[in-house]
Amino acid sequence: MPRRKYYRRRKSGSNGTLLLVIFLLIVAANSNASSEGVQQLFVAAALFITLILAGLLFFRQWKRQGALQKLRALQMVDIDIMDGLEFEKFVVKLLENRGYRKVRLTERYDYGIDIVAVKEGVTWGVQVKRYRNMVRAEAVRQVVTALNKYKCQRAMVVTNSTFSRPAKVLAETNNCVLIGKDQLAEWIIAFQQGE
Repeated sequence: MPRRKYYRRRKSGSNGTLLLVIFLLIVAANSNASSEGVQQLFVAAALFITLILAGLLFFRQWKRQGALQKLRALQMVDIDIMDGLEFEKFVVKLLENRGYRKVRLTERYDYGIDIVAVKEGVTWGVQVKRYRNMVRAEAVRQVVTALNKYKCQRAMVVTNSTFSRPAKVLAETNNCVLIGKDQLAEWIIAFQQGE
């Protein structure tokens, strides 16, 4: 919550600054200053500040565009209304697009690995979690402990959500790759663009 409030303050402050600069430009243009050189200097300074602010606003908008594109990707595929099996099949396509081969779903009632895939000679066991809430350490525990069952060397958990702190710690200590909603969105964008 505090982060959101800070963001909103910065956003409204930037708009206020822009309005102030526009106001100063209008005042400068209509000014009855006695010295024409001072007036021109003031107008030039106001234009310079306006150009800098416009550049900053353009840069911020450009940065937001990437985040918006990620959000659109998630909305377009409507992951939240997929059932678990549909999401697993979708992740299979994303993995294939990322260069994984021999990608296959495991049995319906798996032991902690939903997908087995091979990339660069390494066999990956992938746990797929379509959650509304944060993915907990149990998902990492399941995939890591099932590696031997499926003859996999590496583990990965893919979700449309985020990971809890214990899940991140457990993944790091077990060399398990975590793919959360932001990276999943990047995968989807690359898939849609055929990259």
